[in-house]
Amino acid sequence: MTTQEQRYNLIEEQWIPVSGYGRVSLRDIFSREDLSALKGSPLEKIALLKFLQAIAQAAHTPSTTDEWLALGKDTLAQECLAYLDKWHESFWLYGPDPFLQMPAVSKAKKLPCAALQPDIASGNNTLLFHSQIARPLDDGQKALLLLVNQSCCFGGKKPDNTIILTPGVEKKAAKNGPALCSKGLLHSFLVGNNIQETIWLNLLTRENIATERLYEEGIGIPPWEKMPAGEADDVARSLCRSLMGRLIPMSRFNLLDGDSVHCVEGIQHPDYLHGIVDPSVTGDRSSQKTVMIWADPNKRPWRHLPALLSFLTHDETSQMRCLQLYWCIPRIRLTSLQTVTVWSGGIRLSNNAGEYFLSGQDDFVESEISFPVSIFEREGEDWYLAFSKTMKDIDKLDKILYISVSSYYKNEKSSTYKEHADKASLLFWQMAESQLKNIINFCTDKEERDSILSILREYVSECYSLFCPHETARQLQLWANNRPFSQKKKKI
Repeated sequence: MTTQEQRYNLIEEQWIPVSGYGRVSLRDIFSREDLSALKGSPLEKIALLKFLQAIAQAAHTPSTTDEWLALGKDTLAQECLAYLDKWHESFWLYGPDPFLQMPAVSKAKKLPCAALQPDIASGNNTLLFHSQIARPLDDGQKALLLLVNQSCCFGGKKPDNTIILTPGVEKKAAKNGPALCSKGLLHSFLVGNNIQETIWLNLLTRENIATERLYEEGIGIPPWEKMPAGEADDVARSLCRSLMGRLIPMSRFNLLDGDSVHCVEGIQHPDYLHGIVDPSVTGDRSSQKTVMIWADPNKRPWRHLPALLSFLTHDETSQMRCLQLYWCIPRIRLTSLQTVTVWSGGIRLSNNAGEYFLSGQDDFVESEISFPVSIFEREGEDWYLAFSKTMKDIDKLDKILYISVSSYYKNEKSSTYKEHADKASLLFWQMAESQLKNIINFCTDKEERDSILSILREYVSECYSLFCPHETARQLQLWANNRPFSQKKKKI
């Protein structure tokens, strides 16, 4: 492959999807306050949020919360623009030193770009919908694909692992990107009134990094400033031990070649089993057996709020942490913001013999949840304890529904009782989500809380009747015998 001329600079070209505006450039992101939110799949949002955070951390990482507050979103945006001007030549998508690419892997086998898109049918993947048909990508789409493929790449045998740039490195089937790990991690970020505010709200301080001691080399250097020459050289090892290596992990060494890409497994980053995680994921790493929160299409992210916000309680038995929220939410009370919004998203994936893919049960998941800032100002722990208790009560209601539907179909001698119970439970949680705002705002008010739970009990009965037919005499008898709340042991 011959060296290409420099073209398509990511600072000037429009390639970042934004709600209401199509695609914009990096310069637009940091110069326009009318850009409200990123658009795209959850994986694209995760990769873009991490990328924009990496630019901001490289431009100005404040030492303390006071410095972060004094910096503000406007000054941060100006410093990011100055940073992009300084490193303008590092953001060419094509050229002798292409952005986040490795010319050294030009002899690796070529894959169609569709092979790196999780929601596109390629190879042996089954085509289920017309939207899964592979289509040619323009340069902007290729740039976004490269970015996503560093953090959120699927493991397996697609990368050409016969290419090894650091002598002594062993490769078999490629691992998932560190933003996914084995099943697809759930990520959470704060969301502001516009993209510039979102970047500022998620900016970490040196004090944050030093306190946690999660990244031995601190903030680190982004790879566009200094690319690794191999999988385990000094630069690669530094990325494994720094925040930048989690934001832009370089877990694949790619090189665009027309409508194809040369793809090789890159840096093998340590994961949560080794005690190192992205700040945006949630897990308990305090014991020998690490427990993580995984993306689950059957469990909307709001159901994980007790884990995501566990830092609000002083209960030392609770060690679940999302560092991004743990570090950034408490300081919002120092700003003029009246509400804080948490975005959570991810993807669940399956594997077979080391090959990772989307099965019929897998999918993207995402949600945005807003809270009054006053919750975190005065009564954070009281609110958290009341909210957690309410969520436990809702879980009990769900269990009552599940048992009732299962019993109905078991007594009908049906082997599909679990399928019916799962569907009824899913519908219940969808209906319960309509009450989320009330649960957040009124869970500390006993009267209001009881009223909300009363509504949710009605949802249980509605779901039960919907999934358990009661037209014939036989069905009516089964329905009456197994209906929710009819037995003492099923009461909450």
